Amino acid sequence: MKKMNVTCVLIVCLAMPSFASLMLGNPLDDCLALPEQAVAHLQKDFKNAEQLKEYFEKGLIGIRGAEPQKMLEFKQRFGVSDKALQAMLMDIIRELSVKAGWEPHPPQRRTHDTEIANWCLRGAIIWLGACADTEGKEFLMSIVADSAKEVYFRETAIESCLYRTDAQEMQGTLTRFLIGDMKVVPYDTYLFAVQQLYDSSEGDLQKREAIVAAVSATLAKEENRNIIDTVDTLLAKRSKMYADSPQRKAALERLNIPIEKGGQ
Repeated sequence: MKKMNVTCVLIVCLAMPSFASLMLGNPLDDCLALPEQAVAHLQKDFKNAEQLKEYFEKGLIGIRGAEPQKMLEFKQRFGVSDKALQAMLMDIIRELSVKAGWEPHPPQRRTHDTEIANWCLRGAIIWLGACADTEGKEFLMSIVADSAKEVYFRETAIESCLYRTDAQEMQGTLTRFLIGDMKVVPYDTYLFAVQQLYDSSEGDLQKREAIVAAVSATLAKEENRNIIDTVDTLLAKRSKMYADSPQRKAALERLNIPIEKGGQ
């Protein structure tokens, strides 16, 4: 890979000529692919809170490419602390929520600025899933709990909160999102838990066990047959512990759903 000079670095990480580029481009991938010389330059820039915020506002905040592993790699490679990242993201969220609100705008009121603001607002919530501490998770929970906010912001906050929830807290937190007082769209949360969250927790056996325990317990109380059927199939393929559990058998027998073998 050819080395890039400072000018190239700024073009890659700061250029955002249009809303289309924000949706289709992937500045995070571009940054992660930079050579060491360019990384060293950005590490210095990112020590400054205002410059870190500027880089995110100009492209890094976009939701494309904001995957858990990539966000963690970004923090490590560029030396950005959880504290600095969270403070910057919460600042951006507060500013954007004033500018665009927490709801989609109908076509007649939609503007270039509000489209970008809504896109970046969701992106900032996603990024909190890579750095939120207790304060950050409480902030995410406040978004989830606010029924006046558009559902896709609340769902995104659920996902980010769960990414930052450890094994000890997972079962209680996930249960609240599935059948408790913090549920928003349970079907989507189930799918997120048994696919993205479970799969991204590879190497953390305790976290995976907590996810299985929460989903197993909630399925035993779930009344939606389609949810039970779909989620059971997905989880049974991933967890032999769940596939062979008496809780699973009882949940399926309750609604006369055939039991299929599964598990890894």
